[in-house]
Amino acid sequence: MIELYDDPAQMEPLVINSTRPIYHALIGLAHELSETSACLDAALAPITAHSLSELVSGMNCYYSNLIEGHHTLPIDIEKALFKVQTEQQDLQSLAVAHIEADRWAKSQPYDKFSLQSFLLEVHRRFCEHLPKEMLILKDGSYMEPGKFREKDVQVGIHVAPSAAALNPFMVRFEKVYSLRLDWSKKGGINKLDGILATFAAHHRIVWIHPFLDGNGRVARIAIDAMLRACGVNGACLWSMSRGFAKTADEYKAKLAGADQPRMGDLDGRGNLSEKRLAEFCEYAMQTAIDQAKFMSRMFALDNFRFRAEHFFQKVRFDLKPESVHLFLHAFTNGEFERMEASRLTGLPERTARNVLNALVAEGFLVSDTPRGKVRVGFPMHALGSLLPNLYPAGDLDMDLQTLKPLTKAANVNNATKKTV
Repeated sequence: MIELYDDPAQMEPLVINSTRPIYHALIGLAHELSETSACLDAALAPITAHSLSELVSGMNCYYSNLIEGHHTLPIDIEKALFKVQTEQQDLQSLAVAHIEADRWAKSQPYDKFSLQSFLLEVHRRFCEHLPKEMLILKDGSYMEPGKFREKDVQVGIHVAPSAAALNPFMVRFEKVYSLRLDWSKKGGINKLDGILATFAAHHRIVWIHPFLDGNGRVARIAIDAMLRACGVNGACLWSMSRGFAKTADEYKAKLAGADQPRMGDLDGRGNLSEKRLAEFCEYAMQTAIDQAKFMSRMFALDNFRFRAEHFFQKVRFDLKPESVHLFLHAFTNGEFERMEASRLTGLPERTARNVLNALVAEGFLVSDTPRGKVRVGFPMHALGSLLPNLYPAGDLDMDLQTLKPLTKAANVNNATKKTV
């Protein structure tokens, strides 16, 4: 008979103590992550950053689903968001569910909730966007949204804590990590300690496995929210899920490694291996740093200008070459008045207006009203050239005919949001 975990002490250590030799190296990584992410946030106009964060939301969905074995194409994620029907209804539902839960998490002040209530609400919002048949589990039981499991579970070789003892585990989880998040607001070493604790918390919530299903997605939304609570990736410009998906085998191996019991007298003082938990935190923080640096290079103005000029001159030569001036001006400054198009392009007013309208029609520029200011947009069919390697190249293959109903739906959606 398998013996279940039934005492919260069995998941210690929950953090890497400051007296441990590995602590200072991990704090160094936390500092590098904080600095790299802050530089990226500061490099972009706020309106441009917001547009890019919407793009990153789709990436989070794509890569988080990919980790779970669901290959949802980026175009289908876009269609799901704008309610354009596809043949992949289940994948479309998963995409909507993930993005809506993620958007809710981004919109909430994290300290408004306890850790437990936050996790429950993310799970509820994820599940409420799924059809009821997708909430029926393999054993025929129904998963109630926003509710901790009441059954014992085993995930691979890992046997999660007993359902009967789940509440004490969650109380201990919340007490330790909420304290670290509160301390992080003081800045300095407390902030860095909070960042490190966030990555440890990611493993421990996966280890506890509080829900019957959806634990991975909820945990990845939660790690992003906890990092924001520590002042990291506040503009949501890079994706933790992308980094985990790019190294999926290592991600799963490091998670499994941190499940291991203590390995001798030099491996901390808890029931689980401190060394393996530290290895997971080191891997995860290095992954986060790599993602923040990747996006920094991607959005660096000189790099972005080079790609945009090449795109409008060599790829979309059917558009006026002056299009690039409007596109780059929006990217650099956030938004501009439509009447500025002639000045920015050097074209006669009517010609400049036609150039601008063509960019709006394809989503290179976005506006909330027919006469309102325009801001930069990142249409899916251009991502392979403008922002290469965000997604695997083959997953972005599409034609403009396919994109027309999506662009129309997106424009309607922008207008609706403005009205609301």
